[in-house]
Amino acid sequence: MARTAPTSARAAAPTTSHRRGARVLVVLVLGAWILAAVAAGLGLAPRAGSTTTSPDSLGTPGDGPVVVVGVPGLTWDLVDEDATPALHALAGEGGSAALVLRGTYEVTCSADAWLTVGAGQRAATDVEGCADAELEATPTSGRPAPVLPQDVVVSGDGAAVVDESAWDRWTRSGARSSLPPQLGALAAAAEEAGTCVAAYDPLSALGAADGEGRVAAYLPQREALLPTELDPGCSVHLMSTPSVTTPDREVLTTQPDRAEQVVVDPTVLSGVDAAVGELADRLPVGSSLVVAGLGHPRDQAVATTLIVHPAGSGPQGATLTSGSTRQRSLVQLTDLTPTVLVQAGIAGGSAASPLPTTLAGAPVTVAPGDDGRTRAQDLAAAVSGAKTLAPVALGVVAVLTLPVLVLALLLRRHRAVAVVGTLAMAVPVATWLAGLVPWWRADRPSVALTTAVVGAALLVAGTAWAGPWRRDPLGPPTVVAAVTLVVIGADTLCSARLGLVSVLGLQPVTAGRFYGQGNVGFGTVLGAFLVLAAAMLTWLPTAADRAGSDGRGRNGGDGGRRRAASRGAGAAVAVLLLGAGLTVVNAAPSGGADFGGVPAMVVATGLLALYALGQRWSVRSLLTLAVLGVLVAAVVMVLDWLRGPQRRTHLGAFVQQVVDGHALGIVTRKLDQSLGILISYPLSWLAVLALVLVAVVVVRRPRWSAALWEPAGTHPAALAGVVAMVLGWVLNDSGIAVVALALAVLIGAALAVLGAREPWFDQPERGR
Repeated sequence: MARTAPTSARAAAPTTSHRRGARVLVVLVLGAWILAAVAAGLGLAPRAGSTTTSPDSLGTPGDGPVVVVGVPGLTWDLVDEDATPALHALAGEGGSAALVLRGTYEVTCSADAWLTVGAGQRAATDVEGCADAELEATPTSGRPAPVLPQDVVVSGDGAAVVDESAWDRWTRSGARSSLPPQLGALAAAAEEAGTCVAAYDPLSALGAADGEGRVAAYLPQREALLPTELDPGCSVHLMSTPSVTTPDREVLTTQPDRAEQVVVDPTVLSGVDAAVGELADRLPVGSSLVVAGLGHPRDQAVATTLIVHPAGSGPQGATLTSGSTRQRSLVQLTDLTPTVLVQAGIAGGSAASPLPTTLAGAPVTVAPGDDGRTRAQDLAAAVSGAKTLAPVALGVVAVLTLPVLVLALLLRRHRAVAVVGTLAMAVPVATWLAGLVPWWRADRPSVALTTAVVGAALLVAGTAWAGPWRRDPLGPPTVVAAVTLVVIGADTLCSARLGLVSVLGLQPVTAGRFYGQGNVGFGTVLGAFLVLAAAMLTWLPTAADRAGSDGRGRNGGDGGRRRAASRGAGAAVAVLLLGAGLTVVNAAPSGGADFGGVPAMVVATGLLALYALGQRWSVRSLLTLAVLGVLVAAVVMVLDWLRGPQRRTHLGAFVQQVVDGHALGIVTRKLDQSLGILISYPLSWLAVLALVLVAVVVVRRPRWSAALWEPAGTHPAALAGVVAMVLGWVLNDSGIAVVALALAVLIGAALAVLGAREPWFDQPERGR
């Protein structure tokens, strides 16, 4: 049954200043996005993907071997001229990047990292110290005891085989995942090219093993940290050093006061540095040396070190990147496998064979820019701090704002409620603006980060209450919404560097997103768009201004409806321009590169435009808009796919998965992640509960909320928002984050509007 678009009582007819302000906001927001896109296109600002060149841009593979040294716990803050002179020199002469070590789990142990290198896809083990090993082994659980690192392989006659039962468990475990890894892909590609992968210790043997767990060349070291001689028959050599951080149990027993800190063993660090330096000196001309922090320090998901020496044809101190991260100075673990294959001349690049299609990463390449070591150290500190310090910064903000809000409600200080609501609404964009200040370089990054976020929120909220627009209930929240759209939209178009270091941003350390717009960012801009759209429908004339409750013009008939629709054309155009612009920012491969947000934006924009024109909302119109949104998203993905393998984002890669018949695994994984969050993070149910409560309030409009619906645009925007949040939740992996952040923005705006009406605590029952 068809229903009319929602109607709301208007507090006052829009004035000339209202109409002028609405048009100015539309121009400012769209103009900022256009300027950002032009600046990125002309190279005046960074752009995601602009750093990636060809797959062999590290240079033509040399005649020497490719050596990968894994150093568990090696982070960039440990690399300096005094403590690690050899590593410092190698980084200065070669190329550097921050390495995202995310494997199957957020915290990746050394064994999982090596198995991932061998597979080219995230894989997990149950070696002692790894996440799967922490699952309790009992007679009823059927789980075996964790495998000790020294018992991983059985060696003899220069070869080895991984423990058969363990390898079988890891293979079966991987096969059950939505993206099953092909264990042994690195060794298989080497064997096909007529060469082999050698390992020199039990953990690196996991990377050198073939699909059956066999290691073709195994030369374990008895005394030296790293081998003094390499197997001459192999092109690729994998080796691991001891961890440079103190084991957890030693910290807990000897230094309980430092249990939450990473404790570095200076003796081991110095020994590893010296061993790596000696190895580099012994390698023949034409060799490639890769030093990577393969293993997170303690239980912290942070960025680790990646050094490639030499950096091929790149300059000394080169900046490294990859096609999978599309960010300067950022590489992920799965990029190492194709990099090794390309540099060894086995596959990809100038080799005769293409890279295996099962590999998840892309070869490491050289990006424009020098002093890569400093860039890598800086970015590693920033993205790691954004992950580890997020609870501190957001917790302090909550402690500062929530008591004030509760006190204001208890004392019925309406203006204080409005100000605190505006401040809370400004917090998400403040976490982006905080990235303009290098808080990660401070002596106390947690204090600097918190201060930057609070300061930015106060600045945005202060601006919202500084001008004459504060006299309108929608004025302050609309200003915050416009600032949010400008900042996050422009950052998305310019490589998302602020989003990389935001505590509510991309979170690259956990491989959430490396470029574009993540679910948290989309939820934030969705909420901001709805607030701005509500202002457009309030400050600009709409068909509802002269329509009755049945949606028809007061004069009745088709003529009245046409006149009403004509009256609402300006508001409809404003909403369509903002919605279409945000959809482009969100969907474009060079922007947000997001699929799930497109249908939600199209539906929300379409519903609000229909309201402005006085058109009925019905199940048919809703389904039509939903189909249109899916079609728009599909067209974007196909256009991205047509750009070719080297330029595609994950949108085009999904189309290729459809062509190859592997799309079901991707969809299954995303659904599993979306539902798994509700199980793994019980607090996420709070967002579900909040969404239900908001929906009830929007539909029933209880007495206490009467002041919220006085601006004509708030009720239709809220209804459209509920629909868009549900779509954003369903169509995105971890889509509950879309709901949580959109609600945070909308609830803050609602408090600002309610607080602007005095008194609003004791409103009469609203006529229905």
